[in-house]
Amino acid sequence: MSSRVLPGTDRRPAILLAALGAAALAAVLLAAGAVVPVVDGAEPGFASAPLLIVLALLPLVLAGAFMMRGRSSVAAGVLVAAAALAPGRAVLDLQFLVDASVAVRPELYLATDLLSHPATTGLWLLLAGHVLTAVAGVVAFRVTRAAGEQDGSDDDAVRWRQRWLLVVVVAAVVAGIGLLMAPFGSTDVYLLARNAFEGPAVALAGSLLIACALPLLAALAVTSGNGGFARGGLIGLAAAVFVLAVPGLVAGLAVGAASLGAGPIVALVGAAVLLAVAGTRPDSGEDTDEGPDAAGEASVPGRGMLFAATGGLAVLTAVTAGLGATTAQLSNTGAFPVPESPARWVLLVAGLLVGVLGLAMFVPAVASLLRPVLSVAWAGVLIAGTAVLDTAITATGIPGALETGPGVLWTWLAMFGAAVTACCSMVAGVVEREDDETFGGDGGDSELAGMNMLTPLAAAAVLAVAAFGTPVIVAPDYAAAGLWSDFGTPSWGLLAGALTVLGAVALAPRSRPVPAAALLGGAACLLGVHAATLPLSSGDIDGAGAGIGVWFALAGIVALVIAAGIALSGRSRETA
Repeated sequence: MSSRVLPGTDRRPAILLAALGAAALAAVLLAAGAVVPVVDGAEPGFASAPLLIVLALLPLVLAGAFMMRGRSSVAAGVLVAAAALAPGRAVLDLQFLVDASVAVRPELYLATDLLSHPATTGLWLLLAGHVLTAVAGVVAFRVTRAAGEQDGSDDDAVRWRQRWLLVVVVAAVVAGIGLLMAPFGSTDVYLLARNAFEGPAVALAGSLLIACALPLLAALAVTSGNGGFARGGLIGLAAAVFVLAVPGLVAGLAVGAASLGAGPIVALVGAAVLLAVAGTRPDSGEDTDEGPDAAGEASVPGRGMLFAATGGLAVLTAVTAGLGATTAQLSNTGAFPVPESPARWVLLVAGLLVGVLGLAMFVPAVASLLRPVLSVAWAGVLIAGTAVLDTAITATGIPGALETGPGVLWTWLAMFGAAVTACCSMVAGVVEREDDETFGGDGGDSELAGMNMLTPLAAAAVLAVAAFGTPVIVAPDYAAAGLWSDFGTPSWGLLAGALTVLGAVALAPRSRPVPAAALLGGAACLLGVHAATLPLSSGDIDGAGAGIGVWFALAGIVALVIAAGIALSGRSRETA
């Protein structure tokens, strides 16, 4: 007999029950992992087990409470949000497997020596819990696709999305920044209270995955068109940030050698904003009887405000990048000179590029044209910023007279500003496309750039990965960081650049011709910033010469320009 579901059957309760079952098992595993030692001989810095058990159960309790109230979409959103951060949390916990002595996790382990301690059952329980959390989220996501009513009317949902999209993305970025900051201060030599970028590579990778997932899921939730899922996603993200921030906050108060840090407080402020927005409803507009025309008219000023906000953030990013490039990254207490980063002028150029594009956001005639360029070019600040910070991180990692200078703070702020600018630019793009599809055309496939540029795009993708993965500068006694060799702090910037270019290449065929060409132009600018490392930095490196990465970057620029030309030529044929 056929097992097809009859029309009109609501499958959401059954799917959500399966997701809650997986989430319940995940919560049990995470709670057990909080009690069982994660490494051999591990002792937490304070009596953290009750707190960690409560935090492990929090997403399950929230989702279950919403399901009991008949809010399946809200419950699903909570589970999806927890799942979005599960990969980053798993990578963060893997630091115990690599080197537990440098893990800044006193709620699970406070080192008392520098010996290598093998991982034990607690770590495997935590990792299994994160895997099941991700499984629960994947299953719960099907609830939003199953048959069932959506929350709120279409017009109300659009009005609500346009009102809160930028707010939640910025709040999620702020929460991510808080989680990247040092969780507390410390005077214990075995408890190094460092921010994520100053810590070990594995923990940094996990922190970055979490920080990137926060704004992405926040934007996905708000733009989903399902009011219940949007609220649940924001509640789930706020709960996930709470789970991650509270242990560091409590450790700063409970561990004798520790002191309260700003990181968890910043993260909780971002979470509070997400929770506040989740408390609103899509139908809470001033006049829900307005038709689509009125909603559309209200969105146009919103787009202009988003462009202005993006431009302002970009200009601030340029200023901080300039300060990071021109102020000292290191200071000393002696008379000998301190080293300067060879990449400081690359940071200055990358910041100027972002600043010029930011100023263009205040010019209505070119703002829409250049916004996609800014959505890609921001990553140049990350590429240069991580290279600049590498000098300070390497120099201060060895005990001595060297200390970080003001340039380190400005470079951090530039990188954070670039990330916030990118989020704001992408939000502006969502609103812009929504307005254009409503008032400027049918938005059909005939308006897309299409796959005519597939060959140069494929070539550009391969060349971009090669460019970021191979050295731009070669010199005796100089080993440049790469993606698959000599992986170091600058490699994270290179990885961000490669992923950004690949993202632009993937989005271009699904964009309209002019935005597609602008995206590819931004990718070409990014490769140009990377290639500019040779003339801008070679003067500080003895015997510097061109590496193969320069030629890959230049070839990638040519491929991107060809693809952009094909996109624009297709538009010209349509208008002829």
